[in-house]
Amino acid sequence: MSAPQNMPPPYPAQYPPFPGDPYGQRPTPRPSSSARAIGLALAAALVLVVVAGALAYPMVTRVDGRPSAATAVPSAAARAEGAPSVATGYGLRTSPPSPGDVDNRVVVTLFEDLQCPACKQFEAIFGDAVATLRADPDVIVEYRMISFLDGASSNRYSSRATNASACVAEATATGGDWSTWLRYHTMLYDRQPAEGGAGHDDATLAELALDAGSTDVRDCITANTYGAWVRAGTQDALAGITGTPTVTINGRTVELSTPEALISAVEQAGG
Repeated sequence: MSAPQNMPPPYPAQYPPFPGDPYGQRPTPRPSSSARAIGLALAAALVLVVVAGALAYPMVTRVDGRPSAATAVPSAAARAEGAPSVATGYGLRTSPPSPGDVDNRVVVTLFEDLQCPACKQFEAIFGDAVATLRADPDVIVEYRMISFLDGASSNRYSSRATNASACVAEATATGGDWSTWLRYHTMLYDRQPAEGGAGHDDATLAELALDAGSTDVRDCITANTYGAWVRAGTQDALAGITGTPTVTINGRTVELSTPEALISAVEQAGG
């Protein structure tokens, strides 16, 4: 079955730069949609498969294996250095914490870059399905907001927007309510700047945060409070993914197609 034809491939289509590098100009490229990547994806049956230039995702066929979803409940020590207190490692888990020592919920992780056009379209197409998963008490939806597209703007918008996102999370989600952060997340995609020019400045990012219902995070944004955490999280993510958006279920990358297929894959993982 073919996937929705309006869905773009993971971004970027050729050579993702490392944080701070010019877009697509790294001497040693990291291919995401080349024939070599496609061959590796077919062999592993794990990675997100894309044909360069095609506007479709292959269907979710399976979640390889059925690893146990049970994991030790993360503690404060699990937070990465310089992270917001609401983060788990490099992720933002928009689900209530587990009351016990072992968490049996399925973990769905979304790797996104706020400058990424394909991520914007992913949110538009899959947003309702992701909201359904967030409402499921047996599922954890984790956002890994990374910033490898600084070179696609003239003012490092990707990194600055990701830091601003972390500022809003810290200011509003300490009580476990992620609704303000989720509104801000949506607003940043709705107002996503075009590539090649300047992204929103710090003042605009702070104003959008207020519009989303956050307290004033201007100082956090201008100080780039979580910049080191953003950079480390991006490098950590790029060691395991080849483009954005990427979705993993219990740590295993799945092939995307329809929102219904995503929900079905999560149900399979939950057993």
